[in-house]
Amino acid sequence: MNRKQYLIFVIVLAVGGAALIITNYIWHYFGENADVYPVIIVLLLYMFLKYKITAPMQMFTTKFSMLVDYDLEVEAAVAMSEKAFKDAPTKSIQAIYQTYYGMSLYYAGRYADAVKILNTVELRRLNVVYHGLIFAFICYASYEADDQVTFHQTLERLKNILVQVPNKYQSFIGGYIEILDVIDENGEAPLDKYKEVIEKHFNREDGYISTKLIYNYRLGIYYSRLGDELEADKCFAFVIANGKNHHTAIQSQKRFKGLVKVEDFVVPAQTPETVETQTPGTPTPELTEGQEPQKPDDETPQK
Repeated sequence: MNRKQYLIFVIVLAVGGAALIITNYIWHYFGENADVYPVIIVLLLYMFLKYKITAPMQMFTTKFSMLVDYDLEVEAAVAMSEKAFKDAPTKSIQAIYQTYYGMSLYYAGRYADAVKILNTVELRRLNVVYHGLIFAFICYASYEADDQVTFHQTLERLKNILVQVPNKYQSFIGGYIEILDVIDENGEAPLDKYKEVIEKHFNREDGYISTKLIYNYRLGIYYSRLGDELEADKCFAFVIANGKNHHTAIQSQKRFKGLVKVEDFVVPAQTPETVETQTPGTPTPELTEGQEPQKPDDETPQK
């Protein structure tokens, strides 16, 4: 359902509801409880409208997760998110899709575009937890674009909103801050702390190749900082061999020294044992102020 269809349905619902209320006086003659019929009909129509909005969002988030986490079809995720963003029926739904659009641009390695899109999301329409998500991805994108000013300014904004985040999501946002603090090349985090944090958040088996890409990419940077170019190249070769057009593969190409053969690190394709209809990382469809979303996958800290 796009914005035009949504507005038409709302107008029809409003006019139809008014008409039912007016004719209620006529319906009253058919029985003592006839006056509840208009209310029931309007309620059913409203529930139908809500379903027409939320059902596509559920399907979208599931497909988005599969595209960026498993299939690594990042450009397809960009195209799907852009279309959903432009066709969104309401401003609140549009803010949700715009967040996904910005994230997809980041996954595709279009960092400047990602920052631009994420910086223009109407934050007042989203839960504060998603403010943290947006700021985190702006940090990720600006880091890869070597925009240290935007990185540090946004990281400070992320830290400042932590106190506003509900207790159940403190560790979620805190995880982003922990990761961003150690990847900050101008920061004071020691290298052993960097590796500890990357191991903690990304060295996990969740069935998605994207997690392995991120882990090896971040670990490759660790070995580069340590001065161990051979180990760094092994990590970058793994990402290049298996990452398709994922942004980690693009960045690994830039850092790769050619000390190992990329083809030696190809991993056979695997099928996840279980694919849920909505993955644990899929946000709930209504991300308006006051509602609490679930966390998204990929590039996300492990609780």
